[in-house]
Amino acid sequence: MKKTFLFFIFACFVFSFSFAQNSDIKRQISEKALSIESLECDFVQTKHLKVLNNELVSRGKMYYLKGGKLRWEYLEPQSTVFAINGKDDPNRIKAKAAAMILDLVSGGCLNDGSGFESSVEEKDGFYSVELLPKRREIKMLFDKITLSFDKKTLLVSRAELAAKNTDVTTVEFKNLQIGADIPSDIFKH
Repeated sequence: MKKTFLFFIFACFVFSFSFAQNSDIKRQISEKALSIESLECDFVQTKHLKVLNNELVSRGKMYYLKGGKLRWEYLEPQSTVFAINGKDDPNRIKAKAAAMILDLVSGGCLNDGSGFESSVEEKDGFYSVELLPKRREIKMLFDKITLSFDKKTLLVSRAELAAKNTDVTTVEFKNLQIGADIPSDIFKH
């Protein structure tokens, strides 16, 4: 009985320490995200589709300006642009999609009111954050989302989106430039 009680006390201590450490990591990532005024990067998106035996690979650039401005530009295999010019974009569906992308890229999804349950694990120089959707509209699309944040920069370097139908989309972010001089007019499309 005494051993069981001591084990219980030890388990509570380890759990509370882990919870506090995870909260601190999430807070650091969120603070870093809030400090970013502009961001430019390259990305490689790989889709593993259940119905196909091969991968679909796309390459492109992402641009972000504080205030909800986002440009997601596919360059290969074909050129396509998804742009939103601030939070007041008249297209509500586009605005919601952009808000989700911004939350994922910026780490805003780690906040308590984000619509995700999150857990943090430290792996090979990265913080791996597993997000489980709480909102019905996101649950309909994804089982889970896993983000990898570089421990040194606290910036997202990889996002893995596991869809309900077992398809998986992986986005790797490269050449991240914080504070890049991005002209405001590229967010108009």
